[in-house]
Amino acid sequence: MGILSKLFDMPSFGGATNALLVELTLPTLTASQRAQLKVQLVEVFRTRGFSDMPAEVALVDLNRATRVAQLNVLALAMKELGYQPPLKKEALHKVRNPFDPSLADESALRAVARRLKWKHGENKGVGSLFLNLPTPARDPGLSRRPFLDVRLVQKI
Repeated sequence: MGILSKLFDMPSFGGATNALLVELTLPTLTASQRAQLKVQLVEVFRTRGFSDMPAEVALVDLNRATRVAQLNVLALAMKELGYQPPLKKEALHKVRNPFDPSLADESALRAVARRLKWKHGENKGVGSLFLNLPTPARDPGLSRRPFLDVRLVQKI
């Protein structure tokens, strides 16, 4: 197995790639795609062993997760919906546990960011602020607004 094969099989590489690709994809989604994505987020939680979890609890748990974990859960939901990243020949990776702390490996995030800049000219990093997904109890106007504020993204 070559060195590149080993790199691509590392969970931190897949998690870092997902995080950066989701950061690039979120601003391109329409309001209806964002609404579908929110529903799919809850389904991702339910299919991962929390079948009886109410949607509000799933969103509260996701709000408490790290930014990289949030982005990797979004990547799973986007992959299931068939959403593609805006960069050609880039794909979301399947990650066993989006909450695995090794996915937030800074060196992997930097390596993937350098690769995306070299290959596509995209200079994107993972935002330092948490995504805040409104829950129905906190935001009765939920269906009328986008649920992700992508302006919070900062460079690595």
